[in-house]
Amino acid sequence: MAKSDATRRGAQLEHLAQVHALSRAIASAISAIEKNDLQQLETNLYLQEATCTLLAGSKAALHATTNSTARPNTVADDSSDRQLLQEIRQAYTGLAQVNRAYAALLKRVRKSAALIAALYRSQGAGYDRGSSALSQRQSWPGQVSIEV
Repeated sequence: MAKSDATRRGAQLEHLAQVHALSRAIASAISAIEKNDLQQLETNLYLQEATCTLLAGSKAALHATTNSTARPNTVADDSSDRQLLQEIRQAYTGLAQVNRAYAALLKRVRKSAALIAALYRSQGAGYDRGSSALSQRQSWPGQVSIEV
């Protein structure tokens, strides 16, 4: 019984560590976007993928270990299990918060990139011509068209 309890507890601790690692990888990716550091972002995306794969496997193993383990109900075991499960839930809550911030940041980045691309496309034809870009008709969203 003690070995199966130790195995279960080890699986729970490993799962908790992986959830924390994923949260750190996402926070690092947010930092990389803010710093415009493509190499750090790519590294963190790889870490996120690897950690998610590990989490999926450990979550399945965690459920299998928890469901198949018949253990005596001692107060110390229940208390430590409850505490560890509470830590796992808190880690998932923190992960959800970081995930929401990450999703919001990616949404803003996507919009900014689309605006920059649209601006570049609209002005791209003017770069090859001999006339000045200022002499062309300019129109911005929410503004009245003007002749310069």
